[in-house]
Parts: sequence; structure tokens; C-alpha cells
Amino acid sequence: MVASIEKMAIFIMLFICSIQDIKTKRISLWIVILGSVIALVLIPFRTFNWIDRLGGIMVGGIILFVSKITGGKIGMGDGFILCATGISLGLWANLELLSLALFLASLISIILLALKLVDRKKSIPFVPFICLGYIGIIMMDFLELV
Repeated sequence: MVASIEKMAIFIMLFICSIQDIKTKRISLWIVILGSVIALVLIPFRTFNWIDRLGGIMVGGIILFVSKITGGKIGMGDGFILCATGISLGLWANLELLSLALFLASLISIILLALKLVDRKKSIPFVPFICLGYIGIIMMDFLELV
């Protein structure tokens, strides 16, 4: 039950931020903070490995660092989102989420470039791919339970 509440809260956060990212290429930090707080509040009700969760947060921290050194080529919002998902997912699942999101973004980018709908310099919002990746991870977890 608690895991379901946490997954739903993270999904709602990702969904809202995806819409914001598509429309404005910006996300509201308070929504990310709210999702993070919900995940943190639910910690006592779940089995929890601090090292794993801190590793998950570090995935987002590394993205924040890369964003800083590249002058914002990667959005800071993407890093904050991955910090929030890291609290919930932990290190390995958050790396899976990032990998899946990068794969989906690459696939869509290749299609858009091949159809000449965009050029190489066009940026695309990344949070929707994180959201789709999160859905994929939840589906894979569900299928393992069945």
C-alpha cells in the first residue's frame, strides 16, 4: 500500500513536470520538492537502505553537476527530478530509469531528425522521457509480481 502511494506520488510529479517541460521547457521546483517530501515521509513505512537511496540521489546530483559544467545544455530540472526519483527508487533502479529515458529520447530524436522535423541544434524536453521510463519500470515491476 505504502509503495503504491509512493509510486503514484512520483508519477503525478513526473506527469505534471512533463507537461510543464513540454510547454515551457521549465519545471516548478516546488512540485519536485513535494514529490521528494512524500517519498521521504513514507520512508519509515518501507524497507529502506540509506546507501542505496543516497546513491539514487547522486544520479541526479551528477546530472546537476554536468548541467553546471556544460552551461545548461542539460537542464538542471532534469537533475532535480532524478534526485527525487532517486529517493524513491534507489541507485540501480534510478540508473535504469535514466538509461531508459536516454534510450527513448535518442530514439525519438533519431526519428525527428530522419523525418527532417528538427535540426541537430533543436533541444527536446527530457522530463517526458523520464516519465515514460518510470512507467516502464513500474510495468516491469508489476510483470515480475504476476
